[in-house]
Amino acid sequence: MSGAFLAAAYSLGTSLCTASFSLIVRRGQQHGSAFTGVVIGLIVSVPVLLAICAVAWDPRTWDTAGVLWFALGGFTGPSLGRIFMYRGIHHLGVARAMPMMATGPLFTGALAVMFMGERPGPLVWAATFLITAGCAAISYKKKEDKSWNRRHLWMPLVSLVGFALSNIFRKMGLMSAPSPLLGITVTSVVGLVFLTILARFLSPAQRPSFDSGKAWAFYGVCGLVNTLSFFLHFFALLYGDLTIVTPLSSTAPLFALLFSWIFLRDVERVTGWIVSGTALIVLGVALIAWSV
Repeated sequence: MSGAFLAAAYSLGTSLCTASFSLIVRRGQQHGSAFTGVVIGLIVSVPVLLAICAVAWDPRTWDTAGVLWFALGGFTGPSLGRIFMYRGIHHLGVARAMPMMATGPLFTGALAVMFMGERPGPLVWAATFLITAGCAAISYKKKEDKSWNRRHLWMPLVSLVGFALSNIFRKMGLMSAPSPLLGITVTSVVGLVFLTILARFLSPAQRPSFDSGKAWAFYGVCGLVNTLSFFLHFFALLYGDLTIVTPLSSTAPLFALLFSWIFLRDVERVTGWIVSGTALIVLGVALIAWSV
């Protein structure tokens, strides 16, 4: 199988995992804040990663420059990106927050062109804009709809900027140290350390709380699922360009919409605008797959 095909397959696997843990985040919001959820997820997943890394360690994969790039990815992805992703899901719901995240390909594509010399073809850019148009349709809001507020739309946008920067850093790291396991371990450890330090500067009301057993159950599982998505994403980056990997990895809204309709009917409402936006995203995905 070609590298492009493997990159596409791993990217779609990433989006499936992302959609799955977005539902867990939505269900877990009554038991803990976004900050609490991210920290619990990292506390649960980091020991697992360190254990796997110790068993499967290959000194040939070590590269100081690569590790530094992975560390930068830890500041922007597991911390900035994930916290605001969780907050967006809490305030907007899965069916809206996840499609907003689909605008990420625009940011990552632009950064990849500017800093990494990637040159996506016209089909890739057309697909990227279709995905973004679908996201815009999903964010449409009627005046009488009081279930969510547009003032919270900035949260998933800040999140996708964090993830876009993290994607660049991860790709740079893999170019120096081609080990997804090393990459995800360093990224997760740095993210946990950074958030632990940051918590000390927050007010008591804003700090993560670890008293709820249900919060540990929901967000712990979420952390493990997210770790799996991290692995798939790193392998996708190892085999393909960012301008291919990022749009396909951003198709999580397709799965999130389906999962919301099946499992979150009591808290989520799927509208015609959401379905229309999803159709545009599907078309964008088809163009990406065809270009591969």
